[in-house]
Amino acid sequence: MTASPIKLRSPAELLAVLPHLLGFQPQHCIVVVAIRDNKIGLTQRMDLPDHERVKAVADALLGHVLRDSANAALLVGYEESAGESLPLIETVSARLKSSDVSVRDRLVVHDGRWRSLDCNRPSCCPPDGNPVPAPTEVASAVAEFIGVGSSPLPDRQSLADQVKAGPAARDVDELLCRGRESSSTSAGGEAQHQLAEVWARVLAIGSAPITAADAAVALQSLTDISTRDGITSLLSPNNLDLETLPDDTQALVRRITSARAVDHDEDSTTGAIKARLIDLCQHATDRHAAPALTVLATYSWWHGDGALARVAIDRALRCEPGYRLARLLSLMLDEGIRPEPS
Repeated sequence: MTASPIKLRSPAELLAVLPHLLGFQPQHCIVVVAIRDNKIGLTQRMDLPDHERVKAVADALLGHVLRDSANAALLVGYEESAGESLPLIETVSARLKSSDVSVRDRLVVHDGRWRSLDCNRPSCCPPDGNPVPAPTEVASAVAEFIGVGSSPLPDRQSLADQVKAGPAARDVDELLCRGRESSSTSAGGEAQHQLAEVWARVLAIGSAPITAADAAVALQSLTDISTRDGITSLLSPNNLDLETLPDDTQALVRRITSARAVDHDEDSTTGAIKARLIDLCQHATDRHAAPALTVLATYSWWHGDGALARVAIDRALRCEPGYRLARLLSLMLDEGIRPEPS
């Protein structure tokens, strides 16, 4: 995930910020934070591998850091068993240094305590480590995240559970299977107007949960690639140029924009839009979920939430392994590719 510049004054503040950057509390993993011009860049998390895969994982992490044009990095190993992160940390450190990327610090977190591998001063790094700080102890470091509603989940599985099918998905599936809902953008102005009204409600910030009827219409509409791309353009205008899409899709997007009548303030609405898209994905059984999950993943990736993008894409590809946009986005996430600043 990427983030706005953050001033960190200590390892404790870094540990407090990482769950907000990732979206969940890291466990049994390594986190590599790329630093470019003294600013946090790409933040990568990977599960601790078996011994046989240490070199391959280290090479993958190095590639991400180099593609981010970083000149330094921070490494944090989150352990369940004492010492289990050390082989990977040492291998990644060696790879970075051989590529002229300095390693600012190397931390290990185990059993609620942290220590630096590169500090031998008992006054700041006692042998048994320091307690991982509570948010109140480093309030200044996490204040900006809390201010925009960031609340890290307990673990990665909790994040993945957010995009699973929910109780309403079966009702939506029945509606779609009976063919009661139609979302054709070419069936005339009235049909397009109705579809625009549905999407305006689906994306309405602070509104009631999405209904099964609206979810069925929205999910069916996303099976049309042009409509899917139009929704993507609506949500991330700098990601996809609306003018490159067919005229009827452009008209639909303009209708939705008019129906929503929302003053787009990215800082205040990004989290709320993600919540609405998550709600839509929870209305989808596996047979209908891939397009909506890919829209959510694209929006999340574009706004720097690589963790949510990854779990959405993982489910999309489980549902529909050949879904081309999901496969492309998965490759981009694997390669650590980030959106270009607008």
